[in-house]
Amino acid sequence: MYKSNRLYLIYRLSRLLLYSKHSSNQQAMGFTLLELVITIVIIGVLTAIAIPTYVATVDKFHYGKAKVQMSCLQRELIAYRMEQGYFPGDVGRDRVPVGIECFFRQNSNQVPFDSKYDYENWDDTRQGERGCVIQITFLGKNGERDNAANSYRYQESGFYEFSNNDDLVLSLGFYEEPVCVP
Repeated sequence: MYKSNRLYLIYRLSRLLLYSKHSSNQQAMGFTLLELVITIVIIGVLTAIAIPTYVATVDKFHYGKAKVQMSCLQRELIAYRMEQGYFPGDVGRDRVPVGIECFFRQNSNQVPFDSKYDYENWDDTRQGERGCVIQITFLGKNGERDNAANSYRYQESGFYEFSNNDDLVLSLGFYEEPVCVP
């Protein structure tokens, strides 16, 4: 008896909620146009908020993956220098330095955004000492070096990000001349 009273109460409440706008002779035919418009507007606002956040999160993941790949290349370059006594010579964009295996190339389905890496071994001087700066540049979403500012030679090791574009640079730092190129 208790179950049937409970079911009956639920039945009556649902009828009251569903058909409260209509007279007892009318049947509910669906949603009004205003209800549909409000629902669509709410969904649109939520989508407008969610999509940029989602894209930013995915981009952050891709840049994190690029940092991991660049760190792998950094470790391998340091090991190469320890074994050979010098770093490999400078190569063009998306080209693998001699003796390096941990270099991901464009169109390998492993580089974020299907972009490019650029290994750079640049001649430089610091306080009158000749040497070189070793850098790895990730060319970001668009696969191109965005401006001349990121062709700067970072003499201190570490990651350098640019707020006005999407390139990422990992500098291994400044090295004295004997280890630059054979």
